[in-house]
Amino acid sequence: MNQELELVEAMDELSELIRKFQNQLLSGELKAYTLRQLYYIELINKQQGINVSEISKTLHVKKSTVSIAINQLIGLDIVTKIQSDTDKRFYSLQLTSKGENIMKMHMQVHKDTIKKILKILNPDEVDNFIKIINKIKVSIL
Repeated sequence: MNQELELVEAMDELSELIRKFQNQLLSGELKAYTLRQLYYIELINKQQGINVSEISKTLHVKKSTVSIAINQLIGLDIVTKIQSDTDKRFYSLQLTSKGENIMKMHMQVHKDTIKKILKILNPDEVDNFIKIINKIKVSIL
């Protein structure tokens, strides 16, 4: 088999692994949420004080699309808006206690997956994998 075909097959297998991981994210108590909602929750958790505009820029999505999604999360009592003390026109986003619990469950799925990967790859292989992914990301995406 030639190298190009092997690479295509490896990419297909990686895509399938990612789909399986996403299905795990959407199981159990997290199945009530979409992947997009979980991504927003994760982003708000990582970047305390982020606002709708910053999410829009980060995810390359229209601000109106982000606003709709955030309003849904507010309606589900997962996210809350915090008005700026210095400029009343601006709001930052913060997870509620329900949102923090969702984030804990979400992170547990990540941890479980990472544990499985670390059982089969040695530290050098992990380093190489990370370097390869970063190199591909910078070069073609």
